[in-house]
Amino acid sequence: MCGIAGKTDWNGSDSSRSAVVREITRSLSHRGPDFEGVLDLENVSLGHRRLSIIDLSEKGNQPMTVPGGRHFIAYNGEVYNFPMLREMLEKESGISFFSHSDTEVILQCYAKYGANCFEMFNGMFAIAIWDEEKKELILARDRFGKKPLYYYVSGSGNVVFASELTSLMLDSSVPKTISPEGINCFLALGYILSPMSLYRDVRKLEPASYIRFSRDKTTAPVRYWNFSDAFRTKTNENEEEIAEHILELLGESVKRRMISDVPVGAFLSGGIDSSSVVAMMKKFHTGELHTFSVGFQSESYNELPDAERISSWIGTVHHSMICNRDNSIEAVNGSIDAFDEPFADNSLIPMVEVSGLASKYVKVVLSGDGADEMFAGYITYKADKYHAFARPVPNALKKLVSSLLSSSGNSKKLNWQYKQRQFLNGAMHDADRAHFMWRQYFTPEERVAILGRENEQLVFDTDPFRIFRKFYDEAEGLSALDRNLYVDCMTWLPDDILVKVDRSAMHWGLEARSPYLDPELACYAASIPAELKMKGFETKYILRKALRKILPGFVLDKKKSGFNAPVGSWLGTNGMDEFRTFNKYVYDRKLR
Repeated sequence: MCGIAGKTDWNGSDSSRSAVVREITRSLSHRGPDFEGVLDLENVSLGHRRLSIIDLSEKGNQPMTVPGGRHFIAYNGEVYNFPMLREMLEKESGISFFSHSDTEVILQCYAKYGANCFEMFNGMFAIAIWDEEKKELILARDRFGKKPLYYYVSGSGNVVFASELTSLMLDSSVPKTISPEGINCFLALGYILSPMSLYRDVRKLEPASYIRFSRDKTTAPVRYWNFSDAFRTKTNENEEEIAEHILELLGESVKRRMISDVPVGAFLSGGIDSSSVVAMMKKFHTGELHTFSVGFQSESYNELPDAERISSWIGTVHHSMICNRDNSIEAVNGSIDAFDEPFADNSLIPMVEVSGLASKYVKVVLSGDGADEMFAGYITYKADKYHAFARPVPNALKKLVSSLLSSSGNSKKLNWQYKQRQFLNGAMHDADRAHFMWRQYFTPEERVAILGRENEQLVFDTDPFRIFRKFYDEAEGLSALDRNLYVDCMTWLPDDILVKVDRSAMHWGLEARSPYLDPELACYAASIPAELKMKGFETKYILRKALRKILPGFVLDKKKSGFNAPVGSWLGTNGMDEFRTFNKYVYDRKLR
């Protein structure tokens, strides 16, 4: 995992281009502390910061080319099935390889298959490839958007790109105009949906997409994979067969993600997702397996006893730490500043802290991220079911009850008043809008109050639900649960969960891998009938059944607990719940 950057110069006349790319690349040193490389050609400069994971020799350094010198690559991520792809290229095309890196395999795949190669890759990636013969740049991103990629296209058609927004903005030619639409989205959701960014003229390349740039034109982004297709054909296997199949695919996914030439560990919270990954790792790992967790002094937020218990049961070398009140504001501000865009998922705080802890022992960690979206683990999916019962209740009564519930936070995580208020506010709307509102921070009216009455029209015209609506339309014909799972995988997962994991880990030069987001496992999960992913009101029903073969009951039967920080007690809530408190705190720190 690394950091990449680059800039085109179609006329070959930009004397500052190389220096700009070098400055951007240098600013990404936290993502790749092991090596810096910059390549200058007539019409493009490519930059790369390397975190050495596979083939630690200088042969794996980037930017890289292959014999013939037509194609050049700067790439961030890991492609886990590269040994199989390498073998295929050797047998079918007689290609010889000079390194043992996945980078060289990716570049040879592109040389042979063009953009069709992206769907062949099982992994996480943000890729930039320059074709010297065509004078063309192509940017591509992995299926679920684990690796970030920002870009700006100038009026003359030149493009500058980088792994992080803060680094991209070091180029003085990129306009610094803040995006009102992006700010509206942040206040609504706590993150900025793709393809928007904090700046009006800068875009994020969306997951499972690629885009081409040449002297004459910039193509529209092309989507090379649509996850909604995987939901439309359901498996005919019975429950027992499905459970076995899940275990098989999870095991294969974990094994693939343990490919590394440096030490590999894991995050371990004590919940189902991370515990199942660690239990699988133990089957394939030789020697000591290091696991990491973080806790808090507040009992309802502290999961350390659970993590230590399952660590002992599996047999790992466990490392833990406490985020205490004494250094809480320092931790809050440090975590916020580690993110290049305003980001208000308060679990970023423990994620940054535990990543720092892990980086002292290993360079790669596996995590349980993605299991909730694949197998229906969130409480919001229960709320979706309750919605049908609450919808007939008059809205006036819902508003009255909601208004009587206190907005202020308390010492307990996700207190019942917060849950009830969110539910009642969402239950006044149709099912799709309600699912969006379960995680909404500020309503449109509240956003107008924050941004000013002069922005009222903008707030309503650019409401982020319209992006959710686009994905709901793509999921037309699916069951209610599958629709919501798909929409979450297109919004919440890439722009909240995976942003949090990437920025937190890479802040410390740590690579995080997510076995539950393996495309084979994800597509199989999508094919499982919705009533088995959530049976009645039991979340993750079929996953729990599968994992009973590898995990104890004290993990599987434990009530789900989110990875939140007690920011309400740290910051004071000022009459708001802790989620809106933190959103407003980030807004004031980043944008005021």
